[in-house]
Amino acid sequence: MKIVDVRPDLRMVLDDGPGQAYLLRRGSNAVLVDTGIAGQGKVITEALRGWGLDRESLTHVVLTHWHPDHAGSAAELAAWPNVRVWAHRSDAPIIRGDSYSSLPALTRAEEEFYAHIADTIPDAAPCRVDRELDDDEILEEIDARVLSTPGHTDGSIALHFPNEAVLFTGDIATEQGGQVVLGPFNLDRAQARDSFRRFADIDIDTVCFGHGQPLRGDDTALLRNAATANEIPDPLG
Repeated sequence: MKIVDVRPDLRMVLDDGPGQAYLLRRGSNAVLVDTGIAGQGKVITEALRGWGLDRESLTHVVLTHWHPDHAGSAAELAAWPNVRVWAHRSDAPIIRGDSYSSLPALTRAEEEFYAHIADTIPDAAPCRVDRELDDDEILEEIDARVLSTPGHTDGSIALHFPNEAVLFTGDIATEQGGQVVLGPFNLDRAQARDSFRRFADIDIDTVCFGHGQPLRGDDTALLRNAATANEIPDPLG
């Protein structure tokens, strides 16, 4: 487990599996975007304490989608005193454990990669969802905007915090070897590409991916350039 300072108000928490989560400090409180795999409560607590905060300071957990490397610790964190769990309405029933999703439509290049990691990620325990989100919804409590990005899952979202100039892409986009590419393992590949193009004209200083290294400053142009390219980069084919 590792805690990485992206900037003074933003920390990336990497777990023992493929997932990562992000803490955004807002005054004496914090928002968590995604939770990593199951069992990450301890490292998230440590990340808060590094800012002089505690579990009571975490007010919101916003899930970009239901996959267990993103929602794995949601049920654990939902038991903390002030946490409210938010997710898109299309993924909320899966997060609650009331329904199941279809498997991704894998390309031939993705099949081996998927087989390698699929059994390494523990299932996420069912978790309540306190608020179901919609596209372009303004979340006044945390000063963020919801961008619906279906294709990876039906209820995938990105989050834009305009005051902090931060974008969290979820798994529609990923950083890989200094490139920004379409994320793998999508339910609907064409729809995912359409969703990726929503990142073409967002004013940001920092972009944080579900997988890969965050980008700062001028490097965020890599996302805009990929979103406006004739063919969205996709090394996995």
